[in-house]
Amino acid sequence: MNFNYRDFFIHNDDSHIIKEQLSIVDEMGVSKKDDLKTNAKVVWDMYQTENNEQKIADTLNINLSTVQKIVMICLMKQNNDEITRQQIANAIDIQFNMVNGISLSTIRHVLLKTLGSDWKRKLDVNVVSNAVKIYDYYKNGKTPDEIVGLVNKEKKEHGSQKITVDNVNLVLKIVDIAEKQMQQSSKNVNASYIHREIGKIGEKITLNTTINIIKKLNLGEIKYKHKFTEEQDAFILFNYLQGIGPRASARSFNREFNTESNNLNLSHTTITYRLINSILKSNSESKISEYALKLLSIYKKEYFSTVNIEDPETKNLLTHYIPPETVGGRDRTGTGTNRDMSAHLGTVQTNFNTMLPPYYKS
Repeated sequence: MNFNYRDFFIHNDDSHIIKEQLSIVDEMGVSKKDDLKTNAKVVWDMYQTENNEQKIADTLNINLSTVQKIVMICLMKQNNDEITRQQIANAIDIQFNMVNGISLSTIRHVLLKTLGSDWKRKLDVNVVSNAVKIYDYYKNGKTPDEIVGLVNKEKKEHGSQKITVDNVNLVLKIVDIAEKQMQQSSKNVNASYIHREIGKIGEKITLNTTINIIKKLNLGEIKYKHKFTEEQDAFILFNYLQGIGPRASARSFNREFNTESNNLNLSHTTITYRLINSILKSNSESKISEYALKLLSIYKKEYFSTVNIEDPETKNLLTHYIPPETVGGRDRTGTGTNRDMSAHLGTVQTNFNTMLPPYYKS
């Protein structure tokens, strides 16, 4: 009698492990072009200097979806250090319309290989207090070598772990970047950017530690992740209902809401995450979220004058996130224009052309 692992899992009463176990077995025979674990580090390293996902895929001779999944996993974790692997898995499954779903084990391996082990654990509890001492000596004109000697002399008296020149340079790097940012943006500093920059020189501390150092050294006001307004959410929802893909939506969003004091550069993963976890999120899979209904009502004149929520296709879009249709496995226009939206949206808004990338305008 042949053993069928799927029958075993399907009949197992522990239903909560079925998806995870099936995913692990399915991924054991995954091809090199689809393997997230094998390609994770090289993809993420290339993404730091080359933001073109298609170019990365072509260079490495792997599938575009492989690159997109790795980048999405990393960006979601970078943008929200508290996010769980299950939340990332859910977003990946919806974004890429996966049947069996991505396993939590795969996400863990990707994060370990790309962001390092510090994404899930706290490092030296003395990092922040060390930074204060290092910065004080630095302001008094001491060199890195002198700072190491002075701080370690104090530590010797208390039996604490000694610091190195690398520890000093890490703090000074944070100070240098933060001071340059404050000069350019009225005392605001981007902690996520600073964290990425110090990671490039091989230093491994958590984003929270970076933020705590910036606060403790009074290096400026932390510029936290973008806070969406109702108007901006309505804009995202309008794009989505028009069939505009997340990449084109992110580009048009950044242009529309960019200001002199807030130079926006939101990624497509941020737009998708906002749609799934805020705008469309409902307590019931069959009901339109209260927030989406609120946006449809408040911005009916500006964006949603032709939207009919009783139309089955419209209701489906509002109750379940549906990625734009693709051509040859990829949404090559970024707008999902091969979907016939006229049935439920009617005439396209007159300002629709302003929302397209420049190379699509006539």
